[in-house]
Amino acid sequence: MVYNDPATFMFRSTPTHHAMTSYSVIQEIKDRLDVVTVIGRYVPLQKSGNSYKGLCPFHSEKTPSFHVFPHTNTWKCFGCGAGGDIFTFVEKRENLPFPDVLRMLAKEAGVPLREVRPEERDARQRLLDLHQAAASYFQSNLLTGAAGKRARDYLAQRDITQETIERFQLGYALDGWERLLNHLQGKGFSLEEIVKAGLAIARDAGGAYDRFRNRLIIPIRDIQGRVIAFGGRILGEGEPKYLNSPQTSIFDKSQVIFGLDMARRTIRASDQVVLVEGYMDVISAHQRGFKNVVAAMGTSITAGQIRLLSRYSRNFVFALDADAAGARATWRGVMLVQETLAERGALTPTASGFRAERRMFADVSIAIMPEGQDPDDVLRQDPERWRTLIENAVPVVDYIIQQAAARFDLATASGKAQFVSEALPTLSKIGDPIQRRHYIGRVAALARVRETDVEAALGQYERGLRLGEGRRKPPAPALPPALPPHPALADVDAPPPERVLAGASEEPPLWLDDVSRATPDVSEQRPRRIGPEEHLLGLILLHHERLLPWLDDELAHLELDPFYIEDFTDPLNRALFQSLEDYIFDAPEEPLADYIARQDDAIGEHVHFLWRYAQEFEETKPRYVQESHLQRDVITSLLRLRLEKAKAALQQLEVALQEAMSPEERRGLDRHLFELLQFRNKLEKSLSRYSQTMHWTHSRRATASISPQGATPLSDA
Repeated sequence: MVYNDPATFMFRSTPTHHAMTSYSVIQEIKDRLDVVTVIGRYVPLQKSGNSYKGLCPFHSEKTPSFHVFPHTNTWKCFGCGAGGDIFTFVEKRENLPFPDVLRMLAKEAGVPLREVRPEERDARQRLLDLHQAAASYFQSNLLTGAAGKRARDYLAQRDITQETIERFQLGYALDGWERLLNHLQGKGFSLEEIVKAGLAIARDAGGAYDRFRNRLIIPIRDIQGRVIAFGGRILGEGEPKYLNSPQTSIFDKSQVIFGLDMARRTIRASDQVVLVEGYMDVISAHQRGFKNVVAAMGTSITAGQIRLLSRYSRNFVFALDADAAGARATWRGVMLVQETLAERGALTPTASGFRAERRMFADVSIAIMPEGQDPDDVLRQDPERWRTLIENAVPVVDYIIQQAAARFDLATASGKAQFVSEALPTLSKIGDPIQRRHYIGRVAALARVRETDVEAALGQYERGLRLGEGRRKPPAPALPPALPPHPALADVDAPPPERVLAGASEEPPLWLDDVSRATPDVSEQRPRRIGPEEHLLGLILLHHERLLPWLDDELAHLELDPFYIEDFTDPLNRALFQSLEDYIFDAPEEPLADYIARQDDAIGEHVHFLWRYAQEFEETKPRYVQESHLQRDVITSLLRLRLEKAKAALQQLEVALQEAMSPEERRGLDRHLFELLQFRNKLEKSLSRYSQTMHWTHSRRATASISPQGATPLSDA
């Protein structure tokens, strides 16, 4: 999907030349707010050398591993891996989306922001009123008259009570072509509004007809309890069995959780969310008193839905169907929770089974349904059995170890060795000593070997990894005299002002050198520089349909994490990537331009900026006619980006090691150093694979800049 006109991406209000660009707004907010003061409101901080440290607010710990660096306006936790600037901190701590954080920090900093126009707010309210009128009409059809008897009989067969019908506002769509349409027009809504709401479908010859006919209607509500869409189940023969409203300006199914408006208080109070697959599963659970149960809108949960749920609890229980499709949905959901809520250290599947590369900031368990039953079956037959299944849900690490054990014959010596060998990467990434001891014992028990044998194998495995770190590197930067250099830090590069990363070709991408890191002077409106993140995101924006599937496959082949939001540090880049990811994941029918145009003003302005850059960059690069050149540019750009972040984290860790006050703190940082060095070397190895065949046609010294009003032409030096 390619759009030739960057103006397609312009938002509700285009800034004049007097207006401050969104990039400048963010930079001015960072300039005006002190990172130590902002974070210090949430975390008691203690000065430690040139940085500050405290207990991490994002995971449980007794020894401080959370550091704030005033000289770079950044923060980093070496325990859970989280890090970023004041925007990412407030996003995580307050569980708020970027636009809300932008407004909050802008208000504190005294930086003005543009607001949504009144007519746009009126149009949104009009859509909400229309949906409420439709919900009332559907429910009236169900509760009164002979026409609704079929739906009432169906609900009676499912043991749904009158109270539950009213709580969930269940309804019935009559078996006619224009019943709802006529009713809503009689209430004063126009044909255009009804079609735009997705409740009617326009005819080619003019007019429209009802989308929902002869269906049980299940209203879909937002977190405030307002009806924003509908799901309909066919009664009798017909396809599809379930039909949902299409995407609209008030309904994005990748960002909505069914039942959350009624479940959120219980989820927060119980600190647990139970995920099921269908509407009726949720309705059945709530009717029987299990009010922390919700469902995703579709067969797979999305990253946006996980972030929404994480505002209320980080304890997820997946209770999906026991069939093959349910098992696949469970596995996809588990992996996505880890990808979305994890920092460096979580479990991810590989061709051979699993590996551990990120530590998850969430507890995930699996409630395994009896064979041939779904949650609704269990709930209707025996609610107490449901309670037991949820209480006895298997922690995800146990679940994955069990799956690994099932693949080998543990009665044979070779089977035992294979199983233990496959468990070692997981065991090596468990940082908590008590949990580590527990899972060593678990693996030993399954393999029927001594714990000391597993410990010895694990120690040998970790020593082998550490020996792999012995690459020849430039010496580490000089350390202050307070502490001697840490032995392993002799392997860390210093960050010279201009550099070519390990494994890079002779002539790196346009943006790699001479990238301005300085905060722009807002009053002067200096041109914004294109950095690695912007270069990569611009190319992805132009070619998302063909690049993203290829990129995920390529990263999987390298046994690296998928392309995800944590690859970006700039708040606008993160927000834009999230919008793009949600669009791709949900695959709506509407054009990408229309979808993004419904997001926040700042995101749309940023899209316009990157769109112009990427188009003009490609105009100067005829080599991009060959798909392989574009692919190499994108994969190496991403690998370099990750390598830069890894090196930056190593240097932050260097500071933390110098300032460590106790042996216990130093041991913990040593472990994080070991993991980070592993990750860095893996990136360098992957990058070197591509650099051997890369041929850049432009000069290293070429730079790109774009003014606040648009892009300046690019050319090779």
